[in-house]
Amino acid sequence: MLDDAFPVPTRALIRQGGRACFYRLVNTSPLLIQVQSGTKIVMADDRALRLEADAFGLLPDYRPLTMENIPKAPQKYQTLALPVPRQLFEETYSRMGSIAVPARPVPVGASKLPEEAAALFDYCCKPGNLTKLPGAIAKARLMELITWFALCGAVLGQCQSPRLEDRLRQMIEGDTAFDWTLGQAARAFNMSEATLRRKLAAENTGFSEILSDTRMNRALGLIQTTTLPMAQVALEVGYDSPSQFAARFKERFGVNPRHVRGGFERFERIGAEVEQTGADMLQR
Repeated sequence: MLDDAFPVPTRALIRQGGRACFYRLVNTSPLLIQVQSGTKIVMADDRALRLEADAFGLLPDYRPLTMENIPKAPQKYQTLALPVPRQLFEETYSRMGSIAVPARPVPVGASKLPEEAAALFDYCCKPGNLTKLPGAIAKARLMELITWFALCGAVLGQCQSPRLEDRLRQMIEGDTAFDWTLGQAARAFNMSEATLRRKLAAENTGFSEILSDTRMNRALGLIQTTTLPMAQVALEVGYDSPSQFAARFKERFGVNPRHVRGGFERFERIGAEVEQTGADMLQR
């Protein structure tokens, strides 16, 4: 542990065999990323950020993002992602003093990141490097990395007012295999089922929608970052039936889960139930 508030982050190596565009992906922690092969296009607020191989970027937390991952044959698409607690960004910026923090968190690239900073990113991502350090030193390394990104233009925007949806998503993400019910969620938030339902409706969402979406986001992450069999991925996100899981995954993302890992299917632009504005912007 860095300390009681900041656990040591664990990097994720994201691999994807088939080209696909994913709508409404939500990170529950800010991500520092490096595209290692292929191309990544991230969009929020009708603005697209394009990152080619070896480029670095910063993805915000709790913002629905459109992400298109494009492999470059013969290699798979690959990105290294390091989740860092938002509090460390805020503490770093307060110490920098002169940093201008954007009003809204949006995806942003880190232009011309120096070799020293790239080496630090690599160090922080290698398993075991941070955990073997004293907590204060590990925290200082991460804050130095955040500082480098900020000096290269990648600054995390201000935290938006926390939504009940975000808190519920975070709770479900802690155990996506659990058989969550509206009643259990309501008790966890010390409110009645009717109150929880009403508050979520005020945010234009509902319990079942958030539960399913959180599970599918988690499933996508497992497919991209592990070699778990699809049947095990299904179990990890609460589905006893692999076929039912595959059907729900395709309903949500428009492609079979095996396409994401292997790329054997024809490319489909996905998220059909979502407005196509994002896809149109990415095609420009």
